[in-house]
Amino acid sequence: MIATEDKQILALFAARDEKALRAVSKKYGGAGRNIAANILHSEEDAKEVWNDTLLSLWNAIPPAEPEDLFAYLCTVLRRHAYQKREKQRAKKRGGGLPELSLDDAAARQQPAKVSVEQIMDEALMTEAVNRFLSTLTPEARTIFLHRYVNGKSVGEIADAFAITYSKAAVTLMRTRLKLRKFLNGEGLL
Repeated sequence: MIATEDKQILALFAARDEKALRAVSKKYGGAGRNIAANILHSEEDAKEVWNDTLLSLWNAIPPAEPEDLFAYLCTVLRRHAYQKREKQRAKKRGGGLPELSLDDAAARQQPAKVSVEQIMDEALMTEAVNRFLSTLTPEARTIFLHRYVNGKSVGEIADAFAITYSKAAVTLMRTRLKLRKFLNGEGLL
């Protein structure tokens, strides 16, 4: 059953009266921002999500006629908070997603049917990558293998080799560029 105060707030929404937004903020603003802050771990982001939630409520009511205003509000708020969190995690270079080694990535790709051509292509690629690795300096080869076979982060590699983060990142970038050039020269890319 809808509380009397919630009925009045819904009536204000139905009348397109902006007092509805102030009433919702007064009654549920603190709880809503706390829910968003618990999801996002940021007061500023929680305030932004709260404002997005108010806009969504304004645009949805009417025609929506929620039976429980707080439950409806929480559903909309959580959706906005989780969307914001996903956007934050989807930043350049993986942003929060677990990093995969080459073996993990290969294990997750399971083709339905493997042809002889695919097996031959894989063997040629493996042989070419091994030849490429033999052309690298021992340090560059070890850094590359730690990153792409062992799944170490750039920071972990920098610590292990007692080098700066920047040097580790640049070494990896240059090695990837050399590998691309090498594989292009071999006709494998």
